Amino acid sequence: MSELESRASIEKLITSETSHGQNTIRGKRKPATNVPLMIMIFIIICMGIVILYSVSSPIGYAENQDSLFYVKKQIRFTAIGLAFMIAFNYIDPVKFVFKKMGLLAIASGGLAMALAVATRLFGQQYNGARRWFIIAGFQFQPSEFVKVLLIIFFAAYRQWLLDARRNGKLVFKVDVEENKKPGFGNALLRFIRSTLINGMYDFGIPVGWAIIVDVFILIEPHTSCAAIIGIVVFICAISAGIHHRSWIGGGVILLTFALLLFAGYRIFTPEAQQTQDMKRVLGNFSHVVKRLDMFGIDTSSFVDEEDKKDVTKDDTRQIDNAFSALGSGGMWGVGAGESRSKFNYISEAQNDYIYSVYVEETGFVGGVILILIYVTALAMCGFVVLYTKNVYYRILAMGCTGLVFAEVLMNMAVELKLMPSTGVTLPLISYGGSAQIAILMAFGIILGCSRYGRIEELPTVEEIRRNG
Repeated sequence: MSELESRASIEKLITSETSHGQNTIRGKRKPATNVPLMIMIFIIICMGIVILYSVSSPIGYAENQDSLFYVKKQIRFTAIGLAFMIAFNYIDPVKFVFKKMGLLAIASGGLAMALAVATRLFGQQYNGARRWFIIAGFQFQPSEFVKVLLIIFFAAYRQWLLDARRNGKLVFKVDVEENKKPGFGNALLRFIRSTLINGMYDFGIPVGWAIIVDVFILIEPHTSCAAIIGIVVFICAISAGIHHRSWIGGGVILLTFALLLFAGYRIFTPEAQQTQDMKRVLGNFSHVVKRLDMFGIDTSSFVDEEDKKDVTKDDTRQIDNAFSALGSGGMWGVGAGESRSKFNYISEAQNDYIYSVYVEETGFVGGVILILIYVTALAMCGFVVLYTKNVYYRILAMGCTGLVFAEVLMNMAVELKLMPSTGVTLPLISYGGSAQIAILMAFGIILGCSRYGRIEELPTVEEIRRNG
């Protein structure tokens, strides 16, 4: 085939209609929804509704004279979450809303900070924690949405930085001649330019911003959410392809800044005020200390003995009963709806310990089936990450996948007594409005990455003609 015939065939391929009579996107392969992953999400949602009904019906009837009370509310939350999921699947925010990565980074990072600060200052307080907002009768936890916003922020910031460097901006390199210059001063200058400055842009700014947001989440206090944010940000940093020198340089900058803040606090704050502040901090996190003691971790090294309270059987009743429920189901379970633990032996069984009641009713086989369903969904999300074509979609897909399955692992690990109690719910299974909506938003972003992130750029007819 001659060169002229090859060009003609490529031009015909790009501009022609598909065999099904649909027009192809000029220069691009038409994006398609990841149907298998969407089906898997709906399977988990349906299982969650059934499990929630079985677990929560006695509690709903006892508290509200309606055995479907929690199921009805969960269906409403799920409908809202599905609307967000479908929107994220079909609407790429960069292409249809913000147009520029820098603007998306500012919007998502700024909103995450605003939600964290506003919750700490103006949120509703229950049981010593300030985590909730009530708007038009709807109660929600902003921290659940902060997790997703920080993933979007990290991805958009990283893509903006790489785009800027492709245009010759924010590039700090040491040329060959500078590398040959001897002396400590020249070596220090090279370290500052190649490691510290790059580290500040690559690692220090995005991670530092996430840490500040996370601190406001931590002091609500919401320890489990702060831990999950830390895990998710670490996953985003890993998937961003940041050079190890930038990790070192950015880490040095963040550590130096933290030490300076701590030193300034110790120097300029009176000792009496420091003692009072320490007592306030320990008071805010007394529940964390107690959970560590319940798990068997010695906390005497950082908590005074007079401030500690002995762990009683009443303190461990919740986790002990949940663990007993796991084993009482045997191989096949006691039968659907036949759990005994849900009758107030496990308080709030519809939330943190729903997996234990589910295993009691369905047995070891049912518990393994649910785990395998989650593993299948994880593998599907992993393939989305594998086939993404640029760093923006890769960070989004990796971060949201890490968010969902970190919560799965943490919830099941608590119920299996592999880690201290955290209060993390089981995604798409446990009752919870904010958590349900946020997880479905994360799945929607993964679906969107599958739809838009794997589009291969093909040459346009004009480019073929221009480049010959």
